[in-house]
Amino acid sequence: MENTQLILERHEQRIKNLEKDVSVLKDVQNEIRTMNETLVTLATELKHTNEHLSRHEKKIDAIESQPKMRLQQIITAIIAALSGAVVTMIFNQFT
Repeated sequence: MENTQLILERHEQRIKNLEKDVSVLKDVQNEIRTMNETLVTLATELKHTNEHLSRHEKKIDAIESQPKMRLQQIITAIIAALSGAVVTMIFNQFT
């Protein structure tokens, strides 16, 4: 009988230890769930941030290309004016 009592006490002790372990694992599980939710939120925010960044890059490219286009227009106008002047000078020499 004493032997049975001893075995029962050991089993109860093991059960208590297992219950304690399960309790700790539940806390860990809750922490993992919270971290997963946070990661989903961060991923969503990162996606939105990348979309904003892409739009800003396109705007910057458009703004940077404007001076180049303006410079090309000025160079074209200068060439046209010089060509007109040369043609006028040649025309005036022959008349």
